[in-house]
Amino acid sequence: MKWTPIKSEIATITLKKAAHDWSFVELSSLVRDAQNCPLILYPNPIRKKIMNHVRDQNVELGGLLVGSIVSITDSVEEIIAIVLRDAIPSIDFVSSAVSLTMSPRVWQSANSRLRDEMLVIGWYHSHPNLGAFFSCIDKKTQKDFFYNHYNLGLVIDPMRNEEKWYIGAEADEIEENRIRAFSL
Repeated sequence: MKWTPIKSEIATITLKKAAHDWSFVELSSLVRDAQNCPLILYPNPIRKKIMNHVRDQNVELGGLLVGSIVSITDSVEEIIAIVLRDAIPSIDFVSSAVSLTMSPRVWQSANSRLRDEMLVIGWYHSHPNLGAFFSCIDKKTQKDFFYNHYNLGLVIDPMRNEEKWYIGAEADEIEENRIRAFSL
């Protein structure tokens, strides 16, 4: 993947602001569960948008993930959740069944849609009928462009109905129970 990243300003949402209507039990559970890896809060409409973009295609497609970081304090070091807010599909790309090069314009498109406390938090792409896994090239892309400890990578095989999530520069696989889909 060849991109020129545009650095985003990082602003977190404090837990107090994000969870103003959550119960004490829900908050305690969230903080306890997030000690090893933050929860990924994945709204169903965003998942549907991504799936509609990559579905029924025999070539790799992808884009950027935009979201917010929820932290116990105002620090990106105490992240307890990452909330997806949008998926920005790359519409200017070169791809085949086993490769994808997205234009830097996808960064410009994503940055133009950022609102308060939002940033580019990662990327997604498809592996049509190859399975959901990060290839060596995907790991290099993650390390080169999505190297912060909160950056996400999502790979989808729309034909096999598989998806895998990765986090950080080393592209550590996120356990399925850390991904929470929900309706808006």
